Amino acid sequence: MSYEKDRYKKPKPNLEAGALGKLPPQAMDLEEAVLGAILLEKDALMMISDILHPEMFYKDAHQIIFRVVQNLSMTAEAIDILTVMEKLRKDGNLEKVGGAYYLTLLTDRVVSSANIEFHARIISQKYIQRELIKVSNETILNCYDDTEDVFDTISLYESKRDELLNNIITRKEVGQEEAFNLMIAEMSRQAELGELDVTGVDSGFKDLNAATGGWQKTDLIILAARPAMGKTALMLKKAVNAARSGKPVAIFSLEMAKEQLQQRILSFETGIPLSRIKTPSKLHDHDWELIHRKGPEISGLPIAWDDTPGLTLVELNAKAKRMKRLHGIEMIFVDYLQLITIPGERRFDEISKISRGLKILAKELQIPVLALSQLSRAVESRPGNSKRPQLSDLRESGSIEQDADIVMFLYRPEYYGITEDEEGRSTVGLAENIIAKNRNGATDIILLQFHGPTTNFTNDHEIAEPMITDFSFVQGTITLPSNDMSKYANWENPQLDDTPF
Repeated sequence: MSYEKDRYKKPKPNLEAGALGKLPPQAMDLEEAVLGAILLEKDALMMISDILHPEMFYKDAHQIIFRVVQNLSMTAEAIDILTVMEKLRKDGNLEKVGGAYYLTLLTDRVVSSANIEFHARIISQKYIQRELIKVSNETILNCYDDTEDVFDTISLYESKRDELLNNIITRKEVGQEEAFNLMIAEMSRQAELGELDVTGVDSGFKDLNAATGGWQKTDLIILAARPAMGKTALMLKKAVNAARSGKPVAIFSLEMAKEQLQQRILSFETGIPLSRIKTPSKLHDHDWELIHRKGPEISGLPIAWDDTPGLTLVELNAKAKRMKRLHGIEMIFVDYLQLITIPGERRFDEISKISRGLKILAKELQIPVLALSQLSRAVESRPGNSKRPQLSDLRESGSIEQDADIVMFLYRPEYYGITEDEEGRSTVGLAENIIAKNRNGATDIILLQFHGPTTNFTNDHEIAEPMITDFSFVQGTITLPSNDMSKYANWENPQLDDTPF
C-alpha cells in the first residue's frame, strides 16, 4: 500500500544552477513595445525613467538601445528612430542591435505609449525574478561547499537581497499639496503630546531633550570622544532611556561583547559598582537581592543586540532592515563608526562611504541612527586647559561632520586632571555633552553628572537611582539612602576603578 502511495509522489527537483532547464523570466514582447513607444513619442521616456534601468532588459540589444536613449536624454537631444540610429552608428553598436531594420520593427510593435508604465513595471518584475534566481543559485552552491561558513552564506544572501531591493525600490516625488499636508499631520501629532519637550525618541536627559526635542526621524547623530572618556557608557544610557520610554532599539557593538555591555547596564541600573559585578564572588547578599529585584525590568527592555565583529556596511544595513521588519526598531546605536568596514576601499574613502551609508539608512528606515566616533589626538596636544573637542577633531574624515545632522562631543575635565573650572568650581564628576552641530536647532553644552564606579551618567546635580552605599534590612526589605550627593562623595574613589569605558 505504501508503494502505491509513493508512486504518485512528486519527485523533488534538482535545485543546482541550470539543472531545471528553464528559460529565465522575461517579457521580450513588452521590452520591444516599451522601446518602440520611446522611439515614437518624446514624452514616453519620462514616464518610465524612474522604473527601468538598462540592465533590467533581458536582451543585450535592448540594453544597448535603452542606454543610448538615456544618454541622448541627458544631453537634451531629440529622441526618435533617426537620432538613436545615428548614435548607435557612431558608437559602433548599430549592427550589434540588429541594424536599422530592427529599430524599424520596434516602432511597428506599438501604436502609442498609453500603457508604457504598466509594461515597464512588468519588465522590472521579471528582472527582479531573474536576480533572485541568481542570488538563490549562488546561495545553493555555497551551501554545497563545505568550506563556506553557513552564517556567512546567510549574511551574504540577505545583504544581496536587500541590495537588490534598494536598487529597485525608489520613492516617487510628491506635489506641494501632499508635502504640506504631511507636514501639518506631523505638527498635529506633536501638538497632541502637549507641553512635552520630546517629539522624537526620548534621550532620557531633560536638557538634551529641550535642545533637540529628542532624537528625530532620519537624523544621523554622531557622539565623539577620546578613548576612555565614557562614550560607550553614555551611548548605553541613552539606548536604555529610549527603550524604557517604549521605543524598541537596536545596538550594534563592534568593539565589546554584548555580555560586557549587559554588565554595564546592570551596574548603572542597580548602582552596584561594575568592579563587583565583573567579579561575582565579591557580590554581597544585598547585591543579589537588588539584581533579582531589578532583573525583570532590565531583561524586559525592548533592545535587539548584535555584537558581530568586523561588520561591513552592507551587513549592517541588512541586519538593521531585518530588525526593523521583525522587531519594529525605532532607533539604532552603533559602537563605533570606525570599526565598520567596506572591503577594498581606501581608509579615507571608507569612512566617507560609511558615514553617508548610515545617513541613507536613517532616511530609508525613517528612524534616528546614533553612531560613536573616535577623536584625533589633536585634542590632547592643545596647550593649557583648552581640551574641549572641536568639529575639526573628528577623526579621519570631514564627511562625518558633513553627513551628520547632530554632532556631539563628550568631555570630562577630570580625564585631563582638571579639577576646577575657570571660576574655581569643582569639576569632580562633571561631564559635558557638547552639541557642536545641530542642523535643526541650536548648539549647546548639556551638563551631566558622571559616576565612575557604575559608569553612569545622570542629569546635572541628580544622582542615579539607586546609588547604594549602605543597606538596612527591615523585615526582609531594602531601605535605600537619600539622593544627597554630598553623602556619597567619598563612597568609592572613581580613580580606583580602572575599567575602560
